[in-house]
Amino acid sequence: MDEARAGLQKNWGPTRAAQYDVYPFVAASREKILDAMAQTAFSSLGVYGNCCRSTVWAVQLHLRREAAPVLRASSVLAGGLCGTGETCGAVLGGLLAVGEALGAEDFRNQAAYEAANGSARDFLERIKDSFGSTRCYDIQRAIMGWCCDDPAKAEEWIKAGGPIACAGVCARAAREAGAIILDRTDPNPS
Repeated sequence: MDEARAGLQKNWGPTRAAQYDVYPFVAASREKILDAMAQTAFSSLGVYGNCCRSTVWAVQLHLRREAAPVLRASSVLAGGLCGTGETCGAVLGGLLAVGEALGAEDFRNQAAYEAANGSARDFLERIKDSFGSTRCYDIQRAIMGWCCDDPAKAEEWIKAGGPIACAGVCARAAREAGAIILDRTDPNPS
């Protein structure tokens, strides 16, 4: 494991970037919303066990953009595309959230397509900067030092904290997707 990602094994939980101890109290600041997204994604994976759904739902919930069809579609994308270890489900959830928020329904709207694609590429770069890859098994190796690519390893994975580490990936993906969406849609970012 390279030194840039060596600390990931110690930092599984979502970080809190906002100030919570200032007066006067600032409700719903950008950073507090992003903190809430990260915490929701982290907690949801522990409760529901689907990295893609946990990530996309956290972003939808805190941006008040809940879209049931997107949430339903995300249900089969956990574990790196249906458990195959390909693109990480948390990454796919972030991409779905970005596309749902910034994409256009009209196929002919080329400007919206290009803007949404650019935002999605920004999201992917942030994930690659954090974990070195967007692939599920590669991210698992980055955060745990090994991957759970065999159902026979599931019990060992759980005992080693793998699900909690993956919840941290969901938290990071939700925070990054939410930040990109807020940056591109909020006319008065705080």
